[in-house]
Amino acid sequence: VTKKAKVKHTQHLSIKNIVYDIPGNKQVISPKQGDNRTMGGIIDFSTSCPWQMYTFSFLHILISLVFYAVDLCPFAFPKSNSCSESDLVMQRITALSTLYVGVLFLVLTYHNKNSSGKINRLCTYAVCGATAFLVSVIFAGNASSFGGIERSWMHIGDMICSLLLICIVGSRIDLATEWANANEDAMQGLGINCKSLILLFLIICAVKLFGLTDVVGPTYFLADGLVMTDVSIWMWNFTSVLLFDIILVLMYSLYFEDNQGHEFVVMTVTAMSLVAAVSFISIKEFMSAIVSGKMLWIRVSILVVLCVAAVIGGRRSGSNRSGYQSV
Repeated sequence: VTKKAKVKHTQHLSIKNIVYDIPGNKQVISPKQGDNRTMGGIIDFSTSCPWQMYTFSFLHILISLVFYAVDLCPFAFPKSNSCSESDLVMQRITALSTLYVGVLFLVLTYHNKNSSGKINRLCTYAVCGATAFLVSVIFAGNASSFGGIERSWMHIGDMICSLLLICIVGSRIDLATEWANANEDAMQGLGINCKSLILLFLIICAVKLFGLTDVVGPTYFLADGLVMTDVSIWMWNFTSVLLFDIILVLMYSLYFEDNQGHEFVVMTVTAMSLVAAVSFISIKEFMSAIVSGKMLWIRVSILVVLCVAAVIGGRRSGSNRSGYQSV
């Protein structure tokens, strides 16, 4: 084509149709057919990259790394003498839970980076998780719980972080965006495969959520003689919210992902289980015997065997074989 094309937009606020006016040939091209950089949302940076979900995921991973590397008790309470081993245990549990959320969302975001409909669905689940965290901050992270206004910077920081996450991820959600449809056979095709294992994970996490909030107290994870401090209780309150975020990821995977996506989730859970076992090695003397030491490695070993069996069984299944791609 040697003639210059004159491009004009038919709408002012959002690009719905692009008219290429070439002498003798006028063509209307929609964004889906032509400019694949355009996406819906309140904020539009003219890119198909799901930066909102990447921000959500990497922020969780960053927070978890800070929890792993920094002892928050003396940092948050420089004048307090109440810091104890229980703070370290709860901080490690919170770090691991946050890492779980960040890595799971990151893996699914990368897997669906070219599917606008699935990313938009994943954003709705992320917004629910961020909203739950904001509510928990409002009721569990206020300054009065920690003895004075000098602690309010923690509450304000958590509030700002939660609101930013809701705004950033919510910016992708718009009535004009494309939405992925739920799998019609979400509860079919169960067997020795990754879908069945994800359903099992979902049930276990739901039972754990009710157990952690109503049945089992935080001292269940602590060695005999250790007591909970203010900062331990503060971190424990967020653990249930992070577990709720994991439930949201599993629900999304079950209802909207294909077989390859199910494999990615199972592989991620396998890797994170090994990370969890390694994370508690240095603090096992502060934890109860039922959640550390040999019992921990036994549970991790069983989980790894189940994950490997689910991946192999799913790939060998003739009915599900067509849904897999090379991983």
